[in-house]
Amino acid sequence: MAGLNHPESIEMWEAWSRSRRRPQRLKHAVTERARGLRRRPGSPEAEQPRVPEELPWVLRSRAADPSDVAGDGADGGTDPGSTDRRILVAADSSTPTSRASLLSGLLYHRAGIDVLTPAGVHLPETEGPEWETRALRSPEEAVGPATGAIVSIGQHLRAGAAAHELARRHDLPEFVVQHGALTPFAPPLPEGATLLAWSDADAEFWRSGRSDVTTRTVGSQLLWQSAHEAEAQPQDVDAVMDAQRPVFLGQLHGAELSRRVTGGAAVRFCREHDGLYRPHPAEVDMISRAQHRLWQRRGMEFASTDVPLRELAHPVVSVFSTGVLEAAARGSRAWVYAPGAPGWVHELWERYDMRRFGGEPTPSPVRDAEEPASRIVQVLEEAL
Repeated sequence: MAGLNHPESIEMWEAWSRSRRRPQRLKHAVTERARGLRRRPGSPEAEQPRVPEELPWVLRSRAADPSDVAGDGADGGTDPGSTDRRILVAADSSTPTSRASLLSGLLYHRAGIDVLTPAGVHLPETEGPEWETRALRSPEEAVGPATGAIVSIGQHLRAGAAAHELARRHDLPEFVVQHGALTPFAPPLPEGATLLAWSDADAEFWRSGRSDVTTRTVGSQLLWQSAHEAEAQPQDVDAVMDAQRPVFLGQLHGAELSRRVTGGAAVRFCREHDGLYRPHPAEVDMISRAQHRLWQRRGMEFASTDVPLRELAHPVVSVFSTGVLEAAARGSRAWVYAPGAPGWVHELWERYDMRRFGGEPTPSPVRDAEEPASRIVQVLEEAL
C-alpha cells in the first residue's frame, strides 16, 4: 500500500526536510553571523538601548458556553467549584489552510477554547471582546486542570511539536486535523494521535500501516468552504472561463519535487497552451525570484497575484496543488499537468481524482452537505 516515506520517525523526516532547505539555512547562518558582528562590544548597534525581548508564546482564550459549564445544580445554578471543559488548539501560522482546519469550528464549540501560537501569529478568528490574550514563557503554561484535549495540524512545526509534548506529559487525547493534500513526504503522525482526515483513502495513506494511531474521516473544511463560497456568489462559470487563459499555479517552493519537474511543467504548459504563470506566495526566495526574472525575459507571462486564488476567474492547472481541488470545488475548470513526474504524483492524482489536462476537468471533491468543521467539533467535544 502506498504511504509515507517516513511513517513513524519525526527525526528522519526532519533530517530529510533539512536536506531540502540547505540554501535557506545557509542564508540564515550568514544573516545571524552578520548580526553577531554588529553586536560586538564597541559597535554602533551594541551601544543602542536594548529592547525587552518578546515572550515566545501567546495564548488566546475564550470561556465555555454558559449552558455547557459542568456542575449545574438541581436549582439551575452552577457549582462555584466547577471548571469549564476546555480544548487546547495549537496553531503555527495564519495560513488559510491552517485556519480552515483548526479555527472554523469556533462557531460550533461549546467548550472553552485556548489557542496557543508562537508570538507574531495573527488570527482574526480570535479577536473580539470574548477573547483574552496573554503572553507565555512556555507552552506548559497553556495547560490547566480543565484542559481535556489538544489539537493541531501535526508535530512538524513549533506549536504542533509543543502540543504533542503536552499531550504526552499530561496524558491528554491528541488530535491532528488534515489541512492539505498528502504526499509521501508528509511528516509522520504523532504517536498515539487521532487523525481527522479528509477521506478514508487519506486516512490509510497517512497512517501507513501504523497501529498506534486512530483515524476518523471528517472531510475537508477548506474544500467545503470553497464550494459554499461559490454557491453564495453564483456566476455563469463556463461563459467566464471560455474567454480566459489558463493559469498555471506555481510550486517551485515545494520540497517534494525538483525544480526541473515543477518549473519544467510550468514552462512547457505556458508555452504550448498560452498559459499564465501564478507564483506561489512562498516563491520569494532568491532562487525563485531569479527564476521568475529569467522566465519573464524569455517571454513567459505572469498572472497577477493581487486577486486571491478563491476569486480567480481563470481555469487552473498545476502539478498537484491543492488549488486544483479548491477550484474544482468552486465549479471552475481545473487540471493537473506534469510530464515526467514520478509515480507517486500519479498515485496522488488518482487518490484525489485530479484529472489530467486535455481531458475532462477535475470533478468537485465536495459531495457532502454536512460541514466538516461541525464534525470536527463533535469528535473533539466527545473526547472531553
